[in-house]
Amino acid sequence: MNKILGLFFIACMTFIVSCGDSYFEKAVSYQNDGEYEKAIDFYNRAIDKNDHIADSEKNVGDIYFLHDQYEYAFSCYERAMEAVSPEAMDTTIKLSSFGDASVRNLAAKTLSNIKNQRAQNIIFKKLIEVLNSSDENKIIDVLEMLSKFERDFSPISEELIALLDSENLVIRQKTLSILPKISAVVCEDEACFNKIVGYLNQDNEIIKVSAIECLGNMKKDAKKALPVLIDIAIKDTLNKGSALKAIEQIGAPTIERADKMYSFLKDKPKEIKMKFLDIFENMAAKDNNEIKEYVPYIITFLNYDDFSIKQKTRAVLTKIGKAAPETVPELIKLLKENNSEIVSRAIYELGDLGKVASDAINPLKQIVATTQDKDIKKIASDALQKIQ
Repeated sequence: MNKILGLFFIACMTFIVSCGDSYFEKAVSYQNDGEYEKAIDFYNRAIDKNDHIADSEKNVGDIYFLHDQYEYAFSCYERAMEAVSPEAMDTTIKLSSFGDASVRNLAAKTLSNIKNQRAQNIIFKKLIEVLNSSDENKIIDVLEMLSKFERDFSPISEELIALLDSENLVIRQKTLSILPKISAVVCEDEACFNKIVGYLNQDNEIIKVSAIECLGNMKKDAKKALPVLIDIAIKDTLNKGSALKAIEQIGAPTIERADKMYSFLKDKPKEIKMKFLDIFENMAAKDNNEIKEYVPYIITFLNYDDFSIKQKTRAVLTKIGKAAPETVPELIKLLKENNSEIVSRAIYELGDLGKVASDAINPLKQIVATTQDKDIKKIASDALQKIQ
């Protein structure tokens, strides 16, 4: 009996010794020996036991990548990074330079997907190191990857803006393609914004087009650039199309500058005037309440002699409908215009606003008392009845 118990004890000890290595250590051993299926099995066991989760996920990813199973590989890298694996981050960033475009896209998507805030901070720190390095090829690769990112770039905005001073045109071009992702930061940085606008006057066509597209993609944040883009659309035949597209993307000027629209546009080609009417029409079609504040400035387009512009202006105003109460002071100013069509339209708008346009009562009474134009007198009388 004692002999049997002794043998059982020895067997148990042998089993315990053989299990001395952790699942993770065994998995590493199998991986080093090229026994990849066993390695994956033991890495998964380690993960189930909460043992070396980040390293296990990263190593499984390496095995899948070695066997060209890229989507499985990046799924593992993503889980490893969520578990804060710097090694998985380094690998994924490195793979952003891989020869296969599908791999580069997966690398960008994977890095962009990370939700863990600590992991995000480490990733951005690693990206900053690359962007501040002297290796232009790596910088270009990272910029290419960042162009596919869908996340907040503010942690690296300073480094990105600094790249606008690079002598490498490819770096500058790719930086311009990324800056719209931080458009608010760029447009608030006057020196940076002026630098981009300055590129519009450069001889290098690639940089010029990139700057135009950059401003367009920043949309309403880049409204300050409208005059320069309009100038390009008029004078630069080669880049006219890009400039017009950018103007449309940016949209209407700010309300503060809209009052100068007529004086600014009056000597510009018909095509530019029509472009802005298109912008207003699109705003009206989307039932954008902001468009109502532009009514007094849109009305001034009736001052142009071109029939098609007048026709387009009427169509836009019809789509907008009643003006906003905020437009009352500007509509009252239009009552002094020499153009009878503008005056008539302003009176209509004031009448439609009703009692909120009470400030217009005295000016309208003066029109009724002094005008020789029977039509305007009638319109003004009708408006007064609606307002009083």
